[in-house]
Amino acid sequence: MPGSFLSAKLYKTEQLSANTLQLSFELGQDDRTSFNFIAGQFLQLQFELDGELYKRSYSIANTPDDFKATGQLQVALSLVSGGVASGLFHKAPPGIELNIAGPFGVLTLPETFPGQLILAGTGTGIAPYRSMIPQLKTLTDKGTAVTVVKGFRYREESIYSGDFAQLSYIKYRTCLSRESNVNSADHEYAGHVQDQFDALDLNPEKDVVYLCGNPNMIDDCVAFLRDRGLSPRQIKREKYVYSGH
Repeated sequence: MPGSFLSAKLYKTEQLSANTLQLSFELGQDDRTSFNFIAGQFLQLQFELDGELYKRSYSIANTPDDFKATGQLQVALSLVSGGVASGLFHKAPPGIELNIAGPFGVLTLPETFPGQLILAGTGTGIAPYRSMIPQLKTLTDKGTAVTVVKGFRYREESIYSGDFAQLSYIKYRTCLSRESNVNSADHEYAGHVQDQFDALDLNPEKDVVYLCGNPNMIDDCVAFLRDRGLSPRQIKREKYVYSGH
């Protein structure tokens, strides 16, 4: 049931980039059967540290089918200096237990789109789009053009690049806001996510844009897209509000 807490164990921690970890949590056999999510949703981790209870929300990064096969839920965590969750999970050994609630969120895909689909995200805001990869193939098979626009400060912070680079049926762009040089052969572009919209030939009547990640990026993108004629129903968003990770 969404919102109820389930017991989970940290199965594995992987370094995705210079400032990002991927955490894999394993649910018990009974909870694997009862827990279901839709690609694009997020979960809440609840853990206790020094007698204080903390809650942190993260998008699920693996696909529903992968979860059914492995019983594991993957999330991407940005490492923040002095952050509570960052400090805990950066050194936590496999096997530590905590509670998971969810799934939550409406950043999910319908079966069809009238126009093209743009999935834009910064940092770990890319994670929900990774979970959607099988659905993106289904959409493109139906004729929907899909573009993934990823935003990072530096190349070394980029995550899940390989997952999208191998998808011949979508287009993708990696925006690097603080790199002095970019490699166009690797689909790199200088600047921010919102700088790419004019090059995507948006149709304000049909196209749909998803936004996930930094609140400032989302606000800037919404203002830009509204100015280009997109209505609120054509812009779906999920803000990552900083909580001192």
